[in-house]
Amino acid sequence: MLSVHRWDTGVTILELPCDTLAAAELPRAVLSYADLRAADLRDADLRGSDLCLSDLRDAVLAGAALTGADITLADLEAADFSRTLLGDARLQAVNRKRPGPKRTSFAAADLTRATLKNSNLSACRFDDATMFRADLTRCDLSGADLTGADLSYATLAFANLAGATLRYASLVGANLTGAVLENADLAHADLSLAALNGARVAGADFTDTLWSRTALSRCTGFGAARGLDTLRYGDPSGADPSSVHGATLPAELLAHLGYGAD
Repeated sequence: MLSVHRWDTGVTILELPCDTLAAAELPRAVLSYADLRAADLRDADLRGSDLCLSDLRDAVLAGAALTGADITLADLEAADFSRTLLGDARLQAVNRKRPGPKRTSFAAADLTRATLKNSNLSACRFDDATMFRADLTRCDLSGADLTGADLSYATLAFANLAGATLRYASLVGANLTGAVLENADLAHADLSLAALNGARVAGADFTDTLWSRTALSRCTGFGAARGLDTLRYGDPSGADPSSVHGATLPAELLAHLGYGAD
């Protein structure tokens, strides 16, 4: 018999006639406040489950199904969510109990339309994750690894991506309004249709990125970004005068943004 208890009161909230939670069938389970620290939940079926305020530090959920689950305010520090199915899941304000890097792994996870806004995702792994239309508004993604992630049409408004790795990521149609991209590595990323309005990009590496109908306004630090002489171009992009004012930019980039050589 396996028992799961609340971390705050010790009250039993679930009993199972088994000795492991790995591959457990727990769709729509109520596990709010559950003490699941270091639990083995790999390949478990937790679709639609309530995991709000649960303690999942160091837990292993690799390959688990969490589609539509509510994980709001949970503690996921150092947890392994690699290859999990998190489509339409709610992970709002996770990892907020303590400051500092969290190192949660979402490598190769499916986070399609997932809501992660206001979460501490610093130093977390999202390499090769699918994050189509995910909401990452005001997330701390500083130092995160998003290599090869599909962030098409994702909302990254006011997110902190300082020092993050976005190499080969798809940012097609992404909303980066007010985002901090200082010293981020975006080499080889696709920025087609992306909006960088009010973004801070000093020190960001744009080497070999694709710009097509990309929009910049009130963007700061553009002249201090790197790799601007190696961009690839599709349809014309646009930038307001404040984004390019005082910056020494390649003539090809200026022409692509609608500015003459003068």
